[in-house]
Amino acid sequence: MVWLKDRYRQGFVDLESVLIELIKREIIKEASVKGMPSELIFLTHDIITLRIPPVTLLKDPKDRGLPAHLSEDYRAEARKFFQNYRPSESDNLNIIEAMINPQVYETLRLLRTAIVTRNDLEKLKKKGVDDVDGVLKTLWDNKMIQVFQDERNNEYYALLTDFYIGLMFPKYIVNTIKKEYDQKSKADQVLVEYLNVLEDTYMSLKSEATSTE
Repeated sequence: MVWLKDRYRQGFVDLESVLIELIKREIIKEASVKGMPSELIFLTHDIITLRIPPVTLLKDPKDRGLPAHLSEDYRAEARKFFQNYRPSESDNLNIIEAMINPQVYETLRLLRTAIVTRNDLEKLKKKGVDDVDGVLKTLWDNKMIQVFQDERNNEYYALLTDFYIGLMFPKYIVNTIKKEYDQKSKADQVLVEYLNVLEDTYMSLKSEATSTE
């Protein structure tokens, strides 16, 4: 805790609130270790972020609002995108930055359920989406939507990629702990406690998985 406060002493960061939220979501765990001057923070879950196909829409585009003769074009565009897709930190950050915009997120909520026309998007103004053009540009620039046009020049806006954010067990940290032990860069009791915390987390996840089967 002391180190974190020193690390982020520049600028305003409500560190206490951040840590409370991370503990609540079981991303970190706070623990006391004998011989340490303050409580320690252990990472128990890491966050995984990546693009995923909009499976529900692709399964039956016609049922979701796209003219039948454009359905295969939609599937082809999605297939082409994911054949070349490679997750990257910069891509993830760009999408997250876009999604924290309330207008973008409200539009994304609609696009996750239907393939829509411009008139449908204009109706989102009732929900606070005042800049439809700006939202569409953001989604287009981030390669999250594809636009299709029928023979009457009607445009249909379809989600090309959705975005997944979830938690994963950080098994890679075991190697980090081993490295710290070999280099004697952390106290043994700290590393032992971290292994115990990880074991408890793993067993809890395993138990939850078994109970849902």
